[in-house]
Amino acid sequence: MSGSTFRVGMTVRAALAVTLIALAVGVAGVRAATAGWQGESIISSHATGDGWEPAIAADPSSPYVYTAWMQYSGPSITISMRTSTDGGSTWGAVKPLCASCGKGQYDITLATSSTGAVYATFMQGNHISFTRSTDHAATWSTPIKISAGTWGDKPWMTTSANGQDIYVMWASHGNIDATSSHDAGLTFSTPVQITNESNIYYYPNGGTVLSNGTAVMVASEYPEKGNSTKLTGPINIVAFRSTNFGGSWQRTVADTLNTGATFATSSVTTVASDASGNLVLLYSGSTSVGANGKVYVRRSTDSGATWSARVEMTTSAGGADATQVAAAGKAAGQFVITWMDNRGGGFNVWERQSTDGGATWTADAKVSDATSGASYKTTAGFGTPYGDYDTVAINSAGKAVAVMGEGDTGQVHGDIWANRQN
Repeated sequence: MSGSTFRVGMTVRAALAVTLIALAVGVAGVRAATAGWQGESIISSHATGDGWEPAIAADPSSPYVYTAWMQYSGPSITISMRTSTDGGSTWGAVKPLCASCGKGQYDITLATSSTGAVYATFMQGNHISFTRSTDHAATWSTPIKISAGTWGDKPWMTTSANGQDIYVMWASHGNIDATSSHDAGLTFSTPVQITNESNIYYYPNGGTVLSNGTAVMVASEYPEKGNSTKLTGPINIVAFRSTNFGGSWQRTVADTLNTGATFATSSVTTVASDASGNLVLLYSGSTSVGANGKVYVRRSTDSGATWSARVEMTTSAGGADATQVAAAGKAAGQFVITWMDNRGGGFNVWERQSTDGGATWTADAKVSDATSGASYKTTAGFGTPYGDYDTVAINSAGKAVAVMGEGDTGQVHGDIWANRQN
């Protein structure tokens, strides 16, 4: 083993065991695991290149959990993925989502159904593609282009519990286009532009389908002019709601915040539902242009027709800059939310949970609990969010599994990390 060293006294058999464990779990840092959590580790291909913008989905009734991300290898960007068969405790080998698709793959989202099917949407160039797996991600169908001739960016997908109804939204030159499938992804409707605004750019980042068939998808609406999306100004927190299987969508501005201290830490909006039909709208943004961001929750008990007053989730962060929200729901009343903030001098991922439909929440718990394992990891945290969003899921045992992009201060290098609630 040229270039390798073993701790004095470690046998070859013990060293091999350690190597196999590292391959199964990921590249681990020092695991000073947060109480109740396994301890985070890198799951992207650190030796190959940077990992950016993760996706996650958990099978609702079996221990399969799926994650994927944008994997850099020199100038090439493709989608890589891993599958866990034990609820997100360990992960299988890294493999491409679509080896034959070539480079230029971006912005992956995943969803699962009660049938065991797994769905994925991603950008191939500036078109939106869809693929499905019925064998726990061992193989995938040939991707189909669902954006027709439109230019697409930032796709997001949600499905009904049985996977029959699939809804996908994306930004097309700033406005929102949408399509749907009602045969489990075999065919999709012709995309329809559902907004017609100017000087804006939507960032879709969440969706859910209730048991009554209502679909809710959400986005942060940024100011934009001349293809520049890094302007400063107000950001609308927007919910789109369909009660007729995507035939039409109602747009509601649930709140208005502002661009924050940096573009990388400005607004993200997502949504989740529980088994009782409660909705949690989770979003970040600043109360004034250029200020540090905060994280807020609004609730709905009428399928998204109305939303409660906002409640801040980051009151214990001491005014630190907060962003990168993610949310998941499962059993009646059960929700988990995550976000990043830079209290203490470095960014970290935090989580809170609810068992009463979002009325009350547990205290903050740190999810990004490794203190080494990458050049940007210290006892204080990491440099900055690596990507525009993170994701979280609840596995079949009711435990949270979080995946997050963590990187250096300049967003030059970073990786995808994962942690699982015990």
